[in-house]
Amino acid sequence: MIKYLSLIFLFLKVDLVYCGDHDSYEDASSMVVLDENNARYDPKNTDKWIAVDKLQHFSYSCLISLGCQYVLVNKINKSETSSLPLSSGLSFGAGLLKELNDNKGAKGYFSIKDMVANAAGIIVAAIIILHGE
Repeated sequence: MIKYLSLIFLFLKVDLVYCGDHDSYEDASSMVVLDENNARYDPKNTDKWIAVDKLQHFSYSCLISLGCQYVLVNKINKSETSSLPLSSGLSFGAGLLKELNDNKGAKGYFSIKDMVANAAGIIVAAIIILHGE
């Protein structure tokens, strides 16, 4: 299990170094961006289901949930099943706060697709946790 988590962490580290965070937008409120039809550019239209950003949301949510679960079970001596709602909730809360923060920017927006990726990561973490019992 540790071997697999190490590989995931290595992947995320490489992903962050080379790809960065695609949700962050610089404040360019004075600049108007037009597409090929001279229509106002809407970043929501470029939010694709299959993207590096979705993989990041999935991975981070899964790893946050697994990390919280580890601390709750191995350091605080809670049971696996009683810790699962808390670790899942903390991971969901982190994803939700990130999306709310993205929504504050001039070009930012709240992405339902990112939240779906977060939820998928939490579900995979729950399956890993419950399968280990």
